[in-house]
Amino acid sequence: MIELGQELARASAMLDVRRFDEASALLARVVSAEPESSRAWCLMARAHLGAERYTEAITAANRAVALDPADEWPHRLASNALVHMGQHGDALRAAHEACRLAPGYWQTHVCVAQAALAAHRTGIAADAASRARALAPNEPDVHFLSGKVSLARSDLAGAREHQERALALDPAHSGAMNELGRIRLRRHDTAGAIRHFISAARATPDERIYSRNIDVVLLRTVSRTIYVFTLVALVLIWIPAVTHVDRLPFVVALGTLALATATCFAWIVLRLPREARLMVRRTLRAPRVAAALALAVGGVAVAFGLVAFTPAPDLAQVLPIAVVITVAARLAAFAALRAAARKHLTAPHRSVQRTARTDGSASTTALLAARRRRPRRTPRPARTWRPAARRPRTRSRRRRRRGRSRAS
Repeated sequence: MIELGQELARASAMLDVRRFDEASALLARVVSAEPESSRAWCLMARAHLGAERYTEAITAANRAVALDPADEWPHRLASNALVHMGQHGDALRAAHEACRLAPGYWQTHVCVAQAALAAHRTGIAADAASRARALAPNEPDVHFLSGKVSLARSDLAGAREHQERALALDPAHSGAMNELGRIRLRRHDTAGAIRHFISAARATPDERIYSRNIDVVLLRTVSRTIYVFTLVALVLIWIPAVTHVDRLPFVVALGTLALATATCFAWIVLRLPREARLMVRRTLRAPRVAAALALAVGGVAVAFGLVAFTPAPDLAQVLPIAVVITVAARLAAFAALRAAARKHLTAPHRSVQRTARTDGSASTTALLAARRRRPRRTPRPARTWRPAARRPRTRSRRRRRRGRSRAS
């Protein structure tokens, strides 16, 4: 039993540092030798969860339930896997079963709130989060989840209060920083949202979802800039048909529109932190974003050219064509930006859940948004012949030479 406990402790330590494959291999040997160990099967479920093998995680959790029906931990693990598989109803039932087995543990109520939040049942999630806060008022993860529930119910003030409380209890809580960024984004504060996302990325460099959030916010800013630019261009296109102005004021209006749009975008960028400004430069240089900007500016320029160089008698026929070109340019630019956003959001958002044992020893399962890429192995350079370095004379070598000279 002592050896089994040591092996399980090793596996738990591997899971804490996200070495899921090594932990799975170790636990496979453990469960083959001790198939009646419920804790080993629970750790196996954790390893499968971390490696995004959700079907295997449910199988291991069900095996643990069969071995120890009174334990709440395997039900929480199964609920977590079912949430990621999209089976929200089954996930909520498993979470309720864990809460029934251990109603005095805040982790079970957090599990219910997470499953209910995934199933868009905010009332159940709010009740579970309230019970979790009553049981563990000083636990940062409880306030973090309560803030997510409040944000889902569009209670921005309550969500901010919970996330700030979580940060007061744990200043390095990257999830709370990320949620504060989402709250700022709901309030249309792009600069504030990016600041919180950058803080979250600094706190957890391995979690790439935070950097992707920054990219998505920047893409949204570019999209809004294109939308305003094309909307004002559509209004200006109708001016010659209504007021019959000359070409020069019309061209001046186009230049003023382009300058005003660039100035507003530059003002937004200058409000961002230095790291975000570097990311803006990288985003604008991306092929899809550059294509979107070229489509918007080019389409508006073509439409303005048609209206500006068309004689007044033919303006009524050309004006609808210019409007269609402007709208088509805007739609094409939005399609390019959506493709760029899909490229940044290739993996779904996953949460970080505390999966604590009933004995109070908590271990963190970080369900990453994407698997960490292994660094590429650089090929070794070809070996070249080098003359052997001359060994320095040591004291023992000098003594041997002196002995041989005396003997001779």
